[in-house]
Amino acid sequence: MNPNTELNTMDNELAPQLLNKEEASSSTAADLLPWHDWDAIGIGWDVRGWQGKAQAVALVGWRREEESLHWLGVSPLFRLSSRSAPDIHSLLMPLLKDKSRVETLLRHPRLALGIDAPLAFPRAFTALLRGEDISISIPEREIDNLYAYRDCERWIHAHYRKKPLSASFDRLGNNATLALAMLPALAPLQLVPRQRSAAPRALLEVYPALAKQGGKRACAGHGIHALLPEALQPGTDQYDAALCALMALQYAAGDKVKALPPLQAPPADFPLDEGWIYHFVP
Repeated sequence: MNPNTELNTMDNELAPQLLNKEEASSSTAADLLPWHDWDAIGIGWDVRGWQGKAQAVALVGWRREEESLHWLGVSPLFRLSSRSAPDIHSLLMPLLKDKSRVETLLRHPRLALGIDAPLAFPRAFTALLRGEDISISIPEREIDNLYAYRDCERWIHAHYRKKPLSASFDRLGNNATLALAMLPALAPLQLVPRQRSAAPRALLEVYPALAKQGGKRACAGHGIHALLPEALQPGTDQYDAALCALMALQYAAGDKVKALPPLQAPPADFPLDEGWIYHFVP
């Protein structure tokens, strides 16, 4: 086991069940079909904060020839270790168990990691922290507070009437700061669209809640729920990690996975300095 990772399965009764079932399916899939035989691979990370004991990672592959999805595994819940700096291996070792398998996976040419956490703070909030001169006004609506929400979050609210949590005003800052601090350690993956407009091996912010038919514990809609591993229960961290993995897979596949809805990309001329939240088109 990588010293950067501490498994924690005692906090969720589902975790041991998933570990046993998914370890077997992951091993079988890897033995029968090497990583390079998948046309695209998606990794999903449900971020649970600095001391969180419920980090979850899911891995899914797609073959164009068969037009089929294959779940390569869902991790047990785990905690990032405080003994050393976390990196990409810290996320993948609880699932893959073997460093050589991680290294081989990371060499795949079409690979994406979908992260369920804000990967930027509002530009006005960062300017405030830098001590820049700012103007003060009280917005009529909370969503219009430039210190609380990014342009991409206002876009989500305008189109779906759903207001994301604020990384600067809500507890979501715990998850956001962890994900942001780890970004340099997630190489060779590259952040899109802030650092690069597109990348074959990418990191992207995703929003699994938009794929659900209701609240946090609701099932995913648009036939997506039926594509998830049967052992997963709605409302769990593993369920959300799997949704993140599907969004990452669709990005890595260039929107060619017919079983999945297309991803909503940023509109033309949309300001990208605060990032973008990738999600399935409803």
